[in-house]
Amino acid sequence: MLFIRILNYLRGYLLITVGGRFPERFMNICVHRGIRVWDVSSKGGTFKCKMAAEDFFRIRDIARITGARVRIKRRLGLMFLLRRYRRRWPAVIGLILFAAILYITATRIMSIDITGNERVPDDEIRRLLAGCGVSVGRSTADIDPDTVRNELIMNSDDLAWVGVNVRGSRVYIEVVERLDSESVPHITEEECNLVASKDGVISRLEVKQGQTMVKKGDGVRKGDVLVSGVMDSVYGGFRLVHSYGEVYALTEYSAKKEYPLTYTERVYTGSEKTLYGVKLFGREFDLYTKAMDPGEGYEEERNENSVTVPWINSEFGGVAKRFREYTDTQTHRTVQEALETGIAELTEQVEQSVPDDAEIISKENDHNILSGDTVEVKVTYICSENIAEEEEIDKSLIDKNENLDYDIEEDTNE
Repeated sequence: MLFIRILNYLRGYLLITVGGRFPERFMNICVHRGIRVWDVSSKGGTFKCKMAAEDFFRIRDIARITGARVRIKRRLGLMFLLRRYRRRWPAVIGLILFAAILYITATRIMSIDITGNERVPDDEIRRLLAGCGVSVGRSTADIDPDTVRNELIMNSDDLAWVGVNVRGSRVYIEVVERLDSESVPHITEEECNLVASKDGVISRLEVKQGQTMVKKGDGVRKGDVLVSGVMDSVYGGFRLVHSYGEVYALTEYSAKKEYPLTYTERVYTGSEKTLYGVKLFGREFDLYTKAMDPGEGYEEERNENSVTVPWINSEFGGVAKRFREYTDTQTHRTVQEALETGIAELTEQVEQSVPDDAEIISKENDHNILSGDTVEVKVTYICSENIAEEEEIDKSLIDKNENLDYDIEEDTNE
């Protein structure tokens, strides 16, 4: 069925109406003589149907015999489309060139994004990728992520793990560098404390080095010392170490807002209009005059479709601006409706503030009715997260006379 529709479109067909005294007889004779008609419908004694363009001249005798009045409503198909635009060949050429550029940019690597590297330069990783056949302008279909990953790790002593993802015309490279002993604080023995990065209640401690200053169940405030880098020495006095480990605490994230029972609601009228613009060399140009801008009372929605050309570092594309007309009306809602709206909005707000590495333990919702016409809603998340962060030891506060094992500035044993 789909093949027949495609064939009819390529050959061209007509949408006609058949009226007069005997339109039914007209249709029957057409079928009897092998003239194919389809999508036949009848309304008020008039038939509407489609037929091949080449068969139209064969129905003249049938129309004369039956006294039918045949009218062409529309000419459809590729043949008529090409005839309509036969004098607009520059536009056709431009359309073909646009399609070719779009195809090339969609199937070729336009940019390579590298993340996760600190010591290994981007240029070095790009050089290794080029040796694997991954560079700007190459086909994305030729990229085998497993092969690229293995070759990068084999050809570089500084990369421990590589992730390769191809999305459209972009290649995303995520790397993890091998451990550098000089960049790890607890290996270089830089003295520091672990302090609380936020308020919380201690739930678990995993201290690898340092003097623990808190225990499970203790409440701490931001800046309190959790693990001290000042430790007792076995020889007497004290010594300074680099504290490291993890201290987990129960933290709270909450949001509160008042919701009036009578409020202004935005109601869309259904009237809308769409205006267009283009992006050239990173700048946006409108394809309409200032008088066509709807102004106030319309909500604007933007839809951008652009392509970044890396070798000139510019964006090219189109912008569609959809304007929807609206009116502000006074609306009343119940306490339950206000509560449901508040919980949905505040839950989304709180979830955005919760760190990705935090574990959500519980969720609480609470509300109060204020003055009879306002509902106060509060959403609270209780999370478990590592709140320990490093802080340099203030050596000016330490009495050097008590430092029997190590001097603050240098080791006296050396």
